[in-house]
Amino acid sequence: MVFSLFRRKNKDKGRQAQRPEKPVVGDPGGPALAVVEREGGSPTDSIEARREAARLTEEKINRIESEMISATVTRPASSVADLLAPTTVAPVPVAVVAPPTRPVTDWFEGSSVGALGHPSAVLAIDINASSLPGALEEAAILFANGQPDPAAASLRQALAEADLGSFQQLAWLMLLDLHQSTGDKPAFEALALDYAARFESSPPAWVDAEAGDAGTDPRQAASSVALPARLDDTIASRVDVIERGIERRREITIDAGPVQSVDAAGAARLLALLRRVEKLPGRHVLTIRGSRRLFEAAQAAIEPGRRDDSDACWMLALFALRLLGDVQAFEDLGIEYCVTFEVSPPSWEPLPASIRPVPAAGDAGPAGGAAEVSGSPPAEPNAFVLAGEISGRMEQEMQALRSFAAGRSDVVVDCRPLRRIEFVAAGELLNEVVNLRSAGKQVLFAEPNRLVYALMLVMGIQELAEVRRRKI
Repeated sequence: MVFSLFRRKNKDKGRQAQRPEKPVVGDPGGPALAVVEREGGSPTDSIEARREAARLTEEKINRIESEMISATVTRPASSVADLLAPTTVAPVPVAVVAPPTRPVTDWFEGSSVGALGHPSAVLAIDINASSLPGALEEAAILFANGQPDPAAASLRQALAEADLGSFQQLAWLMLLDLHQSTGDKPAFEALALDYAARFESSPPAWVDAEAGDAGTDPRQAASSVALPARLDDTIASRVDVIERGIERRREITIDAGPVQSVDAAGAARLLALLRRVEKLPGRHVLTIRGSRRLFEAAQAAIEPGRRDDSDACWMLALFALRLLGDVQAFEDLGIEYCVTFEVSPPSWEPLPASIRPVPAAGDAGPAGGAAEVSGSPPAEPNAFVLAGEISGRMEQEMQALRSFAAGRSDVVVDCRPLRRIEFVAAGELLNEVVNLRSAGKQVLFAEPNRLVYALMLVMGIQELAEVRRRKI
């Protein structure tokens, strides 16, 4: 009934010529017209007055209706601010997270109800506002977006002025991790002394990030690189990153766990890198994880008796058996190689000091025993590795993560080598966590640094996955 008044509004123009000069009984605008006539005004003025009154009334009704709708229907987030703002809708338990109708990353790009579909389609995912103090949220986001100096200033001001309550220690650790990430050892050591006095406990230890030229920015050399699901010629850029890391650091890790397939070009690229590293002195170390997966992918690309144009996949499979320490399987495959290519079989050689395999849950040899390697650094078993600094849509990393998660009910992501993840990339990661949870998988992020941990709290990732905090 209310809207019938405004449906007649477009008919007013046709009625103006027929409207009587005297007010008609029952006409809503009659009194206003009478006043205008008594004061010497014109009927046109009264029509404009009624139109203005009608417009104001319509705006008021629309506002009331909008408030009523907002009280009963949850509006899908259309921006980052909407995602981070407090919501009145009760949180949905993690156990009942349903698959979204559209990736969460679309919410960061100004989507609307029309784009996402019915609002109920997104009710299954509820990201609450972070419990972090505002200063820590600001520092986490600034650092994520590549602004370490403003992030440090925000943290120092918060430690000096703000009442951080139970987050006091986290703020100290965030600032220590920031100094570590930027390579500011004097600032780190000074703050570490203050930390020890403040909390009467040992602070985190400084970790030397450089092994090369003085003045090299440690942020530009990755400490760990995950190989993609498909090893082909496109891994050239990753091989370059690994080589730079070997030059600048004493140790770098390759994670072959995500590898699903190999072609000759990719095998040749990786073999060339491995052979160069073999010649390096022992103070440069290439740690390789997921050797069993690397062997299986290379083995699937070869066939005894089929002489391919390149023997790169054969040689990569043989190298992977060296990583696994499986002499018998190496000799058997060597004989098949000899028969196929009509050449002498390769001979077994122990690994040099510059290459160290890390045994993982899937690296057991045919006899059931994992290769024992002395001096290997501890590693999160059977985990996907995020390392270095990640930005943008991180398409390769997400593809590798999906391949790694296939067939697994528990997905462990090792975040210890991860120094920084950009805000947009964190949105992509959140989207992938939603997809994994929707597929019934449990997700664990292992020991991110405190700046990444704080960003995960800001994004709400901890509501969908377990985040294991780093020990001091």
